[in-house]
Amino acid sequence: MIWERIKNSVEWKTASLVEDIHKEISKDHSLLELQGIYPVPWQLREVIQQRAESWVQHLYDACCDVYKRSGNQLSVEFDRAVWAYCVEPFIMREMQTNAFGYRASKLLELLLCAVGSPPENRRFLKVGQKDCCLAVRNMIWQRWHDRLHHLPSTIDEAAAAIASFNEMRGRAMRIVAGLASETSPVPPAVPAPEPQPSAMPEDAAMSLAGGADAATWEGIEITFLSDERVQIHIGKTHETRNYAEFGFQDNKSKNPNRAWETLRRLAELRGIIRDGTQACLPWPKLEKRVQEIRRVFRKHFSISADPLPFIKGTGFHARFKISCGPSFRS
Repeated sequence: MIWERIKNSVEWKTASLVEDIHKEISKDHSLLELQGIYPVPWQLREVIQQRAESWVQHLYDACCDVYKRSGNQLSVEFDRAVWAYCVEPFIMREMQTNAFGYRASKLLELLLCAVGSPPENRRFLKVGQKDCCLAVRNMIWQRWHDRLHHLPSTIDEAAAAIASFNEMRGRAMRIVAGLASETSPVPPAVPAPEPQPSAMPEDAAMSLAGGADAATWEGIEITFLSDERVQIHIGKTHETRNYAEFGFQDNKSKNPNRAWETLRRLAELRGIIRDGTQACLPWPKLEKRVQEIRRVFRKHFSISADPLPFIKGTGFHARFKISCGPSFRS
């Protein structure tokens, strides 16, 4: 029933989306510069992986937009219906795509075009090109299957494990080489007089307490309640903050700054931003926004480690949990 309510509008939007993507591919300089190189360079695979993620995201956003415009609220049932009737067929359901009888799903056809094999030249498709596209399609299928069934992402867990291993290996190599450890010895602390209750603002006290309790970014969970307010969970405690109280206010306009907008987009993407396309920003500006988020988070939670590292093949990956609550969608 959920799908029947949006089927006609979504199918029309999907056809329009596919046409627009084909036009974008023909003008995408990042793709054009890497096409025709054999074997297929890893940089091309990274680019088409990022593009594929954004294509499916646009498809899902179109479904959400149609459903919300009809006066409904997003739900787990909605996500499962969209997966079964829209996203999964877009990724996997094959159909004839050229006059020679070649069959591919809509996503695979777009990937083949992105890798440098348009339908009219499909008979010249190389094995390496096809294998690259199939690998990206399978990765996209797994990621969106987990996301729309509200399951832990097996791909993201693997990427986090690899990043953790690389960090441990680098630390071990530095120790073997006789270099100083990243963690400097902490001199004995000089006891300081306890502040009176009125000596410290309530907001600062809560933030400092949060940083002490959290210890690591993995112990923090942030949920967007609306465009301007979040709830922060740290263990058994929680606090709510608007953008200004959190430290994301533009000093001139007093409105949320650009870093807050990027943080909100990070929540919509469940903690991972793969490229500037997902964030609707050029890559240099995305990097700048991420640096601003890191600075605010380190100050607010008093944790020096990187809260939002860049992982090759994944993108900017939040070490804390972040999402949008039901009230954000309403």
